[in-house]
Amino acid sequence: MEKIRVIIYGCGVMGRKVAEALLAKKSFKIVGAVDIDPKLLGKDLGEILSPKKRLGICIQKDAEALFSKVKAQAVVLTTTSHLKSAFPQIARCLRAGLNVISTCEELSYPWKRSPQLAKKIDNLAKEYGVTVIGTGINPGYLMDTLPLILTAPCLNVNAIKVRRMMNSARRRIPFQAKVGTGLTQREFKKKIHNKIITGHVGLLESINMIADGLGWKLDKAVELPPVPVIAKKKIKTGLGTVEPGKVAGLTSKAFAKKDGKEVITLEFCAHANVKKEYDEILIKGLPNIHEKIIGGVHGDIGTVAVTINTIPRAVKAPAGLLVMKDLPPAIATS
Repeated sequence: MEKIRVIIYGCGVMGRKVAEALLAKKSFKIVGAVDIDPKLLGKDLGEILSPKKRLGICIQKDAEALFSKVKAQAVVLTTTSHLKSAFPQIARCLRAGLNVISTCEELSYPWKRSPQLAKKIDNLAKEYGVTVIGTGINPGYLMDTLPLILTAPCLNVNAIKVRRMMNSARRRIPFQAKVGTGLTQREFKKKIHNKIITGHVGLLESINMIADGLGWKLDKAVELPPVPVIAKKKIKTGLGTVEPGKVAGLTSKAFAKKDGKEVITLEFCAHANVKKEYDEILIKGLPNIHEKIIGGVHGDIGTVAVTINTIPRAVKAPAGLLVMKDLPPAIATS
């Protein structure tokens, strides 16, 4: 079996986790790595992985130079949540004839938030005959693709509600910081207002993917400001002990209305005081469907897995900017 040759673009926490997982698979071969961190440049990619190993892959800053020297089919891009920042990186990959599979949340369904950028990416991808897709556990799977798949046995769908309940203390440190762990309530409010912390990114992308998949024309889609969850007792986290009265995490909610009725509701709860984790999907229709994943899906592991398992389908997909509903469902790859 011919292996898919992959370049890691972004060697931060998620990029490293993806690299470690790819090395354990028979279907892939890592052939290059890109990052801008001066502390990483020139290092062997294997030196920053766990366990450390010599791979003979030097982390480089100049992506275009690497692309010109290395034969690859796909790039896993894990640099940012925001499409505006990711666009120049995506464009470089496309001009080199490389398929792009990215964890950029805003890329998961960019046609509403960033229609002009989406069109540019779509045109570039088609010009160079490659595919671009944004994915991950959420957005990309749990709160959009999976609910759509679960509507398959429904004759009618009237409403969908998804709730993700996760213990943020079990997640990577950057994620714990992103949900405001350890801040005072005043600090949380100020940082949310100034967009220094963003909480979860991607609820509107998930809503719009669901609506598109079901052929629904929405009246509106609204994302409410994140609400802090306050610790009632001391909680140990990766960022230290959260004292009572300080922020343990947050909850985010978004909803969409159609014909005056709320038809899609997404609730994302991530804080260090969650006792029972779960992912829950309720579909109101004919028939009603209630799916609940007890214990929830670990966000970091799930993001790595969905990203990797999407690579083969993206490589085979038609050229252009696609979203997860456009591809056959991803399955575990050996």
